[in-house]
Amino acid sequence: MIPLELKKEQPGYLLNSMLVPFLNSAEALLANDVADVETIDRAWMLGTGAPLGPFRILDIVGLITAYNIVAASPAAQEPNSTAARIAALLKARIDEGKTGINAGEGFYKY
Repeated sequence: MIPLELKKEQPGYLLNSMLVPFLNSAEALLANDVADVETIDRAWMLGTGAPLGPFRILDIVGLITAYNIVAASPAAQEPNSTAARIAALLKARIDEGKTGINAGEGFYKY
């Protein structure tokens, strides 16, 4: 562990404060049918040199955690919102047992 100095406290960790909007943006691209999982991941990896795309990261985090985050958003209660589409997309995978890497499948098979 490496200590990082904060100027003030806020809810959540530094990494999560950046990671959640990043993952949400990738989920929105999928939920709005802009591109498929593989293309979104590939675009991120090619553009940034990162070893993993957002959907591989979501598989590591776990789709239940991702679902709980988006479902807690007031926007998810509006049926036609992007947040509601993301929640439905994640819930469908969860209902199929595709909860992430620990289950052997999420957005990818392991």
